Amino acid sequence: MKQKEEFKWLKEANSQSLQQTLMDLDKAFKAFFKKTSKYPRYKKKSNRQSFRIPQFFNFDDSILYLPKMGKGIKMENHRVFTRDNVKQLTVTKTPTGKYFVSLVVDDRKDVPKKVQITNDPDKTIGIDVGLKDFAVLSNGIKIGNPKYLQRSEKLLKSRQRMLSRKKLGSNNRDKARLMVAKTHERVTNPRNDFIHKVSTAITKRFDTIVIETLNIRGMESNHSLAKSISSASWSRFFGFLKYKSENQGKNVIEIGTFEKSSKTCSVCGHVNKSLTLNQREWECTDCNTLLNRDINAAINVRDLGLKQMGLDPIPSDRGEYKPVENPLTAELAKMRIRAGSTSHGPEKQELYAMRKLKLSTGAGIS
Repeated sequence: MKQKEEFKWLKEANSQSLQQTLMDLDKAFKAFFKKTSKYPRYKKKSNRQSFRIPQFFNFDDSILYLPKMGKGIKMENHRVFTRDNVKQLTVTKTPTGKYFVSLVVDDRKDVPKKVQITNDPDKTIGIDVGLKDFAVLSNGIKIGNPKYLQRSEKLLKSRQRMLSRKKLGSNNRDKARLMVAKTHERVTNPRNDFIHKVSTAITKRFDTIVIETLNIRGMESNHSLAKSISSASWSRFFGFLKYKSENQGKNVIEIGTFEKSSKTCSVCGHVNKSLTLNQREWECTDCNTLLNRDINAAINVRDLGLKQMGLDPIPSDRGEYKPVENPLTAELAKMRIRAGSTSHGPEKQELYAMRKLKLSTGAGIS
C-alpha cells in the first residue's frame, strides 16, 4: 500500500506501529468468527486513538524519543523505570486532545503465592453489587453509588443539543464536540478513581473475595435500567478486584449467575420464591428473621463461594447485620469515598458531618 500514491502518507508512520494495528484487526475478526465479539467497526478520528511501539523508542527523566518523531517530546513522569525493563510503549490521545504514554514493564518479580482460602469471617468477604448502593459487603458495610453520570446528565444533554445544531465540518462543531468530550471525561475520571479506591481498600483488607458472575449485557436489555447499570461499571470493578488480588496473592471466587442469593435466607436456607425486586427487607417464614435484602445476598454469595471451594459456610444466627468498628470503614473514609446517600439537597451538610465522624472514630458505614 505504501507504494501507491494515495497511501503515500503511510510512510510517515513507524512500520511496526502499522503492523501492530493489523494484528489488532486480525484478532478482532477472529473473535467475530468465533462468535465471541461483534463485527469490527471503524473508529472515528475524534474518538480515543492509540498506537503501539514495540521497539526503537527511548526516554530519560522528562524527554520521550519515538521513531520518526524527530526531536524528543517533553513528558511528565508518574513512575520511574529503566529502559531495559520496558517491553512495549503505547501512545494514546483522548477525545479531549490529551496525550498519554503507557508502558509495559517487566518488574522481574515473581507472582505472589496465593494465600490459603479459609472460612474466617475477618478474612473472607462476599460482595453484592447494586444500583442504590454500589456494593454491599457480607459484613454489613454499604458503599453508596456516587451516580456520576446522573450528576452530569443535564449538562451533557445541553451540550449534545448544541453539538447537533452545528454545521458539519465547521470550527464551531469541533468546539462543541470538544465540550461534549470534556463532559464525558468529567464522568469517567471520577468514576474510575472511585472504583480504584474501593477495589484497593477491599483487596488490602481481605484475603478471599467472593463475587457473582453477572450477565451484564443481558441486564442492559432492560431499557428502564440500562443507563444506570452501564454507569455503575460493575465489570470494571470486578476486573480491578481480580488483577489487584492477583498482584497481592489474594483470592477471587466467582459463583454462578443463577444462584438465588437474594431469595435465600442466610440463617436457615429457606427460599422466598415470592420476593420481588422492590422489597428491600423481608421476613423469613421459617425462622422469623428480618433480613436486609442486599446484606443477605452478600452473605449468601460469600457462603456459596466457600461451599464451591469445599469449605463450610460461616455460621450465622443474625438477621439485620449492623457493622461496628470494622477496619475497612476507616480505610474507605480515609480515601474520601462517600457512602450512603449521594443527594445534593439538604442532606449534604449531614454527609460531611458523617465523613468527619468516620475519619475520627472509624464508625460503621451504613
